[in-house]
Amino acid sequence: MSDSLRDIMRKAGVDDVKGREQAKWRERSEEYLNHVEQDADKDELEKRHDRFRRQQEYTSRLGPATERLPILSREETKRRAKERSKKKKMEFEGPIEKLIEKYKDPEEVFKHLSLGQLMKYELDESTGCIYEGEKMIFDGGKII
Repeated sequence: MSDSLRDIMRKAGVDDVKGREQAKWRERSEEYLNHVEQDADKDELEKRHDRFRRQQEYTSRLGPATERLPILSREETKRRAKERSKKKKMEFEGPIEKLIEKYKDPEEVFKHLSLGQLMKYELDESTGCIYEGEKMIFDGGKII
C-alpha cells in the first residue's frame, strides 16, 4: 500500500491498516527468525545443500534453459544482419591524390579518408577546397 493512501486512511480514522501492517511485519520477522534458528542447527554441508536445492527450485520455475535461449532460425539471423546498421570503416584507401582522382567530389573524398588523413586535411565546405595546414591541395576542380 502506498504511503499517501495509508496517510489518507489514517486521517479518515481507519486504524485497522496500521494493525494489519504490524501483523504482516511481525509474521515476516518470525519467519526470518525461524529460518535463522534452523540454519544455526545445520552444519556447512547441509547449508550448502539447502542453498543448492533452493537454486534448483528457482530455476525449475523458470522452465528449461533451452526454452529461455534466443534460438534463431537461419532466416531470422539473415534478417537481423541486414537490419543491423553498418559501421563506417575507417581504413586507408590510398593517398589523397588517388582519392581525388577516384571520387572527384571533395565531400565524397572526405567520406573515404582514414582517421590519420582526416586529422591532416581540412575541407572548406563553401568552396570545396581541401587544405593541408595552410597549403591548398585541391581547389574543387583540380589537384594543385
